[in-house]
Amino acid sequence: MPTPTLTTSAYVLHNLGLASGFGGSLFGRIALNPSAKLITDKQDRAKIVNAAWNGYNIVNAIGLGTSALTWFFGRSKVSGRSISPVARKLVIAKDFLMGATLVSGLVNLIGGGFLAKRSLQEGIPMESGSKAAEEAPQDVKNATKLVNWLGVFSLATMAGLIGVSTWLDNEAQTSSKWKLVARILP
Repeated sequence: MPTPTLTTSAYVLHNLGLASGFGGSLFGRIALNPSAKLITDKQDRAKIVNAAWNGYNIVNAIGLGTSALTWFFGRSKVSGRSISPVARKLVIAKDFLMGATLVSGLVNLIGGGFLAKRSLQEGIPMESGSKAAEEAPQDVKNATKLVNWLGVFSLATMAGLIGVSTWLDNEAQTSSKWKLVARILP
């Protein structure tokens, strides 16, 4: 049986989108933000870190947007019921995780844009890539805390998406019902 080209392409794009969102966010949190302390000037530190995150936001938005589009399109065709009761629960879990990832990502995009604008236009002091300096304005401190909390939350939801996607794929591969449905997919 030939492999469904459109379905396979969508699956690849879906996984690449999740990988870019998760990998970039993990790199930023673990490597970029802590390394910013090497920049001695607190305002330069903020400019560089915020410019880097702001630059990555487009990659993150495209990646997660692609994952969402491919998921919701595929989801409109297959609910999981045709596979198994476990697959149906996994589909619902993935819907929740995808929604949570998109909402937190959008809020983070707005918050990160605010911080980037402030740091580039006015200069804001940062202790590290993830902590505003004590002398920073309160709105910057609040936005930094929100962006950091949502960053951890987004990493968790993206990890959940990757795990549930893998589990769902494995569940589908063992289903004779799914094998019949897959034959008619483009």
